[in-house]
Amino acid sequence: MKCLLCWRESKSKYGLCFYHDEAYRSLKEGYQRWCRAYDNISEVKYLERLLELPECGEWIKEVAKMELKRIKERS
Repeated sequence: MKCLLCWRESKSKYGLCFYHDEAYRSLKEGYQRWCRAYDNISEVKYLERLLELPECGEWIKEVAKMELKRIKERS
């Protein structure tokens, strides 16, 4: 199975390659830290802010866009 976001092989339960899976885990861990720092910031606001940061990497941004789309489809 291929990664949902690129051409690499997926082995994670989320359908992501190693690199996007690492980015996904990093996003989830980072969200907990941002919640403590920014008084329970919403997940949507967190992801939108990450997309604005120039120092944020491409894999993180690709996963953030995927998560934003998923959240908006759920609403």
